[in-house]
Amino acid sequence: MSQPDLPPSLPSNWPNPTAEDLDERPLRKITINGSQRYSFITNFITTSKYTSYTFLPKFLAQSFHPRKKMANVYFFIISCMQCIPIITNTHGIPTVLMPLSFVIIVDGIFAALEDLARHKADADANASKTKKYDKTMGFFEEVDWASIGVGDFVKISNREVIPADVVILAVKEKTQIPEGRVYVETKSLDGETNLKMRRALKCTMDQIKEDGDVVKCGHGEVEMEHPNKLIDSFKGTFTLSGAEKEVIDPNNVLLRGCTLRNVDWAITMVVNTGLDTKIMMSNSESPVKLSSLEQRINVEIKRIVFYLAAVCFLGAIGSFTWKNKHMLNAWYLKWTDADADDSQDILTDYNATGEFLLSAIVQFFYYFLLMANFVPVSLYVSMSTVKFFQAKFIEDDLELYHAETDTPTKVRTMALNEELGQISHVFSDKTGTLTCNIMDFRKCTVNGISYGKGITEIGKAAFQLQGDAIPDDILAGEEMSREHAEMHKQPHVNFYDQAIRFDLVGAKTEEQATALQDFFTVLALCHSVIPEHDEETGEVKFSASSPDDEALVCGAKFFGFDFIDRKQGNATLKLSTGEEKTYKIMEMIEFNSDRKRMSVVVKKDDCIELYSKGADTVMIPRLKGNQEKLLADTCEHMTDYAKEGLRTLMICKRTLDPEWFERWHEKFKEASTNLAEIEKRLMGKRNKIDLLAEDLEKDLMLLGASAIEDKLQDGVPGCIADLAKAGIKIWVLTGDKVETAINIAVACRLLHSEEFMQQVIICAEDEGKDFKKEKLKEKLVENIREFEKDVKEAGSIDLVKPRALIIDGPALILAMDPDIQPYLLRFTQCCKAVVGCRVSPDQKRQMVNMVKTKIDGVKTLAIGDGANDVAMIQAAHVGIGISGQEGMQAVNASDYAIAQFKFLRRLLLIHGRWNYRRMSRLVCYIFYKNIVMAIVQFWYAFQTGFSGQKFYFEGGIQLYNIAYTCFPIMLLGVFDQDVEEKIILMYPQLYNNGIRDAFFNSKVFFNWILAGTIESMVISIFPLYALDNTSKPQVQGGDGLMPSLWMYGATSFTLVVLVTNFKLLMNQYTFPWFSIVVWLLSVGSWFLSAWGMTSILFIDFDGFKVYVELMKNQSYWLCLLVVCVALGGRDFFYKGYQRAFHPQLHHVLQEMNKFDLAELDNLQIPLPPAPHMYMKERLEDLPEHIKESENVELLQIVRRATRTASDLFLPKGLGHAYEHSDLQTVIEERNIVLGRSAVKTSKKRMSQIMFGGKAGPAGAQSGFHERPTPGKITNKKSFGEGLDFWDDDSEGSDEEDDKKPAAEEESGLSLVGSFLSGLFVANLKDAAERTKEGEGRTASKSGASNRSQSTDEGDSWRFSMGF
Repeated sequence: MSQPDLPPSLPSNWPNPTAEDLDERPLRKITINGSQRYSFITNFITTSKYTSYTFLPKFLAQSFHPRKKMANVYFFIISCMQCIPIITNTHGIPTVLMPLSFVIIVDGIFAALEDLARHKADADANASKTKKYDKTMGFFEEVDWASIGVGDFVKISNREVIPADVVILAVKEKTQIPEGRVYVETKSLDGETNLKMRRALKCTMDQIKEDGDVVKCGHGEVEMEHPNKLIDSFKGTFTLSGAEKEVIDPNNVLLRGCTLRNVDWAITMVVNTGLDTKIMMSNSESPVKLSSLEQRINVEIKRIVFYLAAVCFLGAIGSFTWKNKHMLNAWYLKWTDADADDSQDILTDYNATGEFLLSAIVQFFYYFLLMANFVPVSLYVSMSTVKFFQAKFIEDDLELYHAETDTPTKVRTMALNEELGQISHVFSDKTGTLTCNIMDFRKCTVNGISYGKGITEIGKAAFQLQGDAIPDDILAGEEMSREHAEMHKQPHVNFYDQAIRFDLVGAKTEEQATALQDFFTVLALCHSVIPEHDEETGEVKFSASSPDDEALVCGAKFFGFDFIDRKQGNATLKLSTGEEKTYKIMEMIEFNSDRKRMSVVVKKDDCIELYSKGADTVMIPRLKGNQEKLLADTCEHMTDYAKEGLRTLMICKRTLDPEWFERWHEKFKEASTNLAEIEKRLMGKRNKIDLLAEDLEKDLMLLGASAIEDKLQDGVPGCIADLAKAGIKIWVLTGDKVETAINIAVACRLLHSEEFMQQVIICAEDEGKDFKKEKLKEKLVENIREFEKDVKEAGSIDLVKPRALIIDGPALILAMDPDIQPYLLRFTQCCKAVVGCRVSPDQKRQMVNMVKTKIDGVKTLAIGDGANDVAMIQAAHVGIGISGQEGMQAVNASDYAIAQFKFLRRLLLIHGRWNYRRMSRLVCYIFYKNIVMAIVQFWYAFQTGFSGQKFYFEGGIQLYNIAYTCFPIMLLGVFDQDVEEKIILMYPQLYNNGIRDAFFNSKVFFNWILAGTIESMVISIFPLYALDNTSKPQVQGGDGLMPSLWMYGATSFTLVVLVTNFKLLMNQYTFPWFSIVVWLLSVGSWFLSAWGMTSILFIDFDGFKVYVELMKNQSYWLCLLVVCVALGGRDFFYKGYQRAFHPQLHHVLQEMNKFDLAELDNLQIPLPPAPHMYMKERLEDLPEHIKESENVELLQIVRRATRTASDLFLPKGLGHAYEHSDLQTVIEERNIVLGRSAVKTSKKRMSQIMFGGKAGPAGAQSGFHERPTPGKITNKKSFGEGLDFWDDDSEGSDEEDDKKPAAEEESGLSLVGSFLSGLFVANLKDAAERTKEGEGRTASKSGASNRSQSTDEGDSWRFSMGF
């Protein structure tokens, strides 16, 4: 990789050198036209993780990492324990290695395939061709990229990819007069499609005209910074013998991976190669992220191991107890020593208690091996395979494909697929994320006069926010503006105002005409836009690194100030009169995030002028005095523009004294070529470059301000509204002004008018200089107390007007203080939305980290499109990059890449929700089936004196996770859908269970484990009695064979396979044909393999012919039928009970979709409650209030509607009971069914209520009531209030009865099917028909009207569910 005879060019301890190391070698030194004094790495690159030599050790180290792959470590230990003779149950053979090896091999294949793609890409890159100068031959020869080194001269042709980081020495331009200009396309580096201009070094530009001139440059040296990943930064000097030192800045450098454009060739010198190039150093891996489900799995595995240890401990205790009680009398377990003369029994002369205790310890480990399958060996490979196919479905989803830009969705971290279904907070950038980042010139103010008609969509939202109607003249102006833009077809201009045309020619005053001409001249010259000339058509296209610059230049062109060329330091404008004006560019000080302004010094004739544009916050302090009136008018107009969501810049100029400028210019050139000053500037320290710029940019004369529009992306408002309905909190973080941010948030439906949402604005700029931490804390506490008071008075958080926090960057600096942060967090938890204004990229990251680390239970998602969003994207649990106009930095740092913000709705609500439910079910089921299989042998130990006798075929154990139960659950993890996607998009509330982590938590997980434990007991014990004494003696014509332990084992194992696979069917929603086929093959494979294994003697000696004989036994088949029906029936009736008394939203939507119940449009479903998330540093809890309904008629309708099969079995039926109940009984029962802990009811009373006893709802003492007539039913919200889908005690909750035993059985219509569903729906229809009569019909119209009004007014926290 480097030249071993020379000292390395890099400091010691690279890439983490100490200060002493840098002092020893502060700069990288490269010899020009001579032998190098230091060694450099070659241009050969390797991005692959493995080589043929390192693959095995590296992959195995990753596969057995104790934190990431705990299950693999566990089974490796088990396989080692199986080799220990004293505890082995496999005759010393590590049988676990077979399935473990299968899992490792599958993972290895995936890893190898992924790395092979990297190897191929590396080989292609290293073998790419370029031209290197051969000093002995005197010309450029074609070589591989891998062959070039630091100090080599390389000739790069037009449209050729640059092979290394190089300094430009000379170029062959298409112009006659050399200017050293070259254009480069950086799309592969930063994703930007616009061309960027670079320049050759002045000291070599004129010397090199052809190939042989390279050696004429003479000798010299390059001193430069050490390699780094800052693509926009380069510090160095180029010194030739006998010439002055010249500074190398980023404009003199071409970076590897970019493409040369618009020149014939460029001769360059290599300064960085291979892994030292900036593009390779920028390819740092994103932080490793694990989903919360995977993190929880590692926790649950530890608990499962403890559970296993407890079972083994019980087995050991049982073994010790049995031996201590029976061993001495168990003559059939005694043996003799053949070598003893007296043939004395060796069991009669030893310490029995001590031996039994030692035996119990050995037995503990024996049981540990016997039931090692508590932890599934196939867990990780199943998850990886399922996630791979889930990722493919996401990438191939045409609804997530953007045809206009040919951009599909890209999954970069498939490990987070299920995390997409649990997002609680979304942090979003604005520009390019919510908006298109395609700018249009809309309005401007010049010399105190505003120009531009019409109104933006955000402006319309501002009128809506204030409750005002939009004036007709404004709407007419917007229509004229649109027609005018279509007529002129000027890109990036959407402007209409005839007055400006007249004022430009002096119709108002000569002063105004001059101001307008100066204004548009500044727009046409103060920028970094590059004009590209099409030689065939003669058209000029603009290429700009900033879309704002491009819009302003197009705006100037629209008004007759056309920027047509930039040559030899001159800029040429073509005026509307046809005249061309040339301005000499004397100096340009470019825009950056710290300066927030750009300036250019131009010379026209003998006049030197400074043109500047920038944000008002930095431009106003630099204005010359005596402009108060003009400044006030301009600021007022800028505020109006901001309310429309327009991006504003102040435009200024200053006339400079030529002599003063010459002196200033000399100082500026000296400072800008001083490496020490450049270093200070890069580090943000005080430096001469910025001080001189400050000295230039002062005493400015205000010309006016521009206003450009960045339109909202299509679908953004609807997407945000649906995410809010799903219970997701949305934070918008932007660098815009407060007014702009608020109006954009209104247009996005994130904020609403004061009638529906209370906005709390904390703006440090408005508060003044005395705004300190204490005042901020006081304001936060005041709003927290006010919210708590409102909640207490209203009785429910749902009835309180929602809050929204709008806070600016300076206030956030104070809020990040450790003393203030808890109060900020507390108040944000009270808010439906948060908008951050004028925030920096680091503040975005801080806010994400604050929520992520300080609040339990949150799952954060950050979405952005630019480099300034990378820190936020990497800090969040899930990072989304948008392939937009600001390059690919955000995409490269993200976990998922999409083309439009609106795709976030489908990505989260559909793919995220499905994947979370699927993965939760998959993980729970895999553990469940292993528990069922393993613990059956523990129950059998009660029949064998806790000897630990194994009664499974070893082959069956090894194939259980690979063949019998593996593939059906994987298909469920890939294809299962509980609710169709169209229903999910109609009712985003379905997503809320994921936020509350309802489908995979400790309670749900151990309910599956408990169910498996109970079922395993039945599976183990029942065959012992079912098969016992089933064979007839020979005297009665039978075979005289008694069932052996292997027959018991084979029967139990068959039940394990059947019960676990039937359990899967009970928890499955969709049944594609291939799923049924795979299920049948999986179950059938056991019967086939069992027959095959027991038919060949050397495969399984103990089980030889056992299964063949067992299949002839009628009791065997009866046993299978009885156990499967018994265990399946429990699931069946539990599901019926669950749907009848704890219906969830997806249950009702399944019924609605299956039976096409579009006419049932009277079900009101409230938004789900906020998930249970608590600050780690709690201040004070809000009071919890539960809203109870006291309308007995409505409850009766609900219970009649939910009449199910229970009516056929229970006395008088629940439907009858609820139809004839008094108010007290209904309310009491409702509390019981919903699990209200505050209601104390005896078991007797509960039984009476449920079954209709004397004191029950149907008893004579309570009195019978007439069936309510339709005329009495006037409230159409009855179904929503009765079916409390979001009650914390319902299924899916994280709190009480939703995690009952067998809570995993929450399922759809799979087997409960049409029977219960038909009864449920029939009663819903019956109730609905009666509610449509009489006053109910009037109420329906009123309800529909109210819903429409609520939707129109932005009432996003409650919506109508129309069936």
